[in-house]
Amino acid sequence: MISVALLLLLILPSAAAAAAVPSIDATRTRHLPLPRGLLRGPESVAFDAKGHGPYSGVSDGRVLKWNGDALGWTTYTYSPGYSSAACTASVLRPETATESQCGRPLGLRFHLKSGYLYVADAYKGLMRVAPCGGEATVLVTEVDGAPLRFTNRVDVDQVTGEVYFTDSSMTYQRSQHEMVTRTGDSTGRLMRYDPRTGKVVVLQSGITYPNGLTMSADRTHLIISSTGPCKLLRYWIKGPKTGTMELFADLPGYPDNVRPDKRGGYWVALHREKNELSFGINSHLLALRISADGKIIEEMRGPKSVRPTEIMERKGGRLFMGSVELPYISVVTRKSTQIEIN
Repeated sequence: MISVALLLLLILPSAAAAAAVPSIDATRTRHLPLPRGLLRGPESVAFDAKGHGPYSGVSDGRVLKWNGDALGWTTYTYSPGYSSAACTASVLRPETATESQCGRPLGLRFHLKSGYLYVADAYKGLMRVAPCGGEATVLVTEVDGAPLRFTNRVDVDQVTGEVYFTDSSMTYQRSQHEMVTRTGDSTGRLMRYDPRTGKVVVLQSGITYPNGLTMSADRTHLIISSTGPCKLLRYWIKGPKTGTMELFADLPGYPDNVRPDKRGGYWVALHREKNELSFGINSHLLALRISADGKIIEEMRGPKSVRPTEIMERKGGRLFMGSVELPYISVVTRKSTQIEIN
């Protein structure tokens, strides 16, 4: 028989762990609700050079732009072949039945100088959108003769304009994402696209579920979230370790996207904790802030019904939270006593 003390240890979060780092309470958040209907899953969050947005990709294949409370969301871009009639979900036709045709944008990044938006679409590949929006241009659908099956995240070197992106699996598509974790699939790739030449190179192959991706503040390396193994990896693009990959941080949960925290570190969203229980206190880790040397320095906690895909921090203590399941973007605001971006 399990003792009461042991059961409490399983249910209650560790007091020592909770006290180790500052914690943000995301129980109450502001919502930026998507248009009515069955639209959901604003997974990635981006802002343009003027600070307008957020922009986010949603379940019918479009990327939407937030225009404030009065106007709400409007269509910014869509993939070739998109049509409202074919891609709008219904009770009898869920988005999972149409996303291979309509696209599913997972990662978004602006090249701030040019105004181009780069989109990692799970089915369409790497796409680029002109500053005025409209139909996206597909740039990459295969590399070295192997098709992109699960294009996931993207980041842009703001100095050179080079684009880095992940293909989470060469075996499974996004609709089979659970199989990537379940089978331990290690066919993921990290790639670089040069917009000046149009050439794409594979920087690293054989990665286990490469998901999120971001460039370091000093532009010497990339941080990649490896979802199944619950790790962050570091791939060096400059210096004596160029072309090598190493462990950056072990995590207590399954990471999705990773974004800079504007202080040299990173925010990593957690889909769920490793040993999460469905019962007990309705609170779990939503995200962690990781220092430049791979240490956990802050956490965000909230309801178990929320499983974030991305955390993006902006001025004013606002943290924008994407999700693959919910019909809104959440905005968490730090208390005045908590850390803020300078």
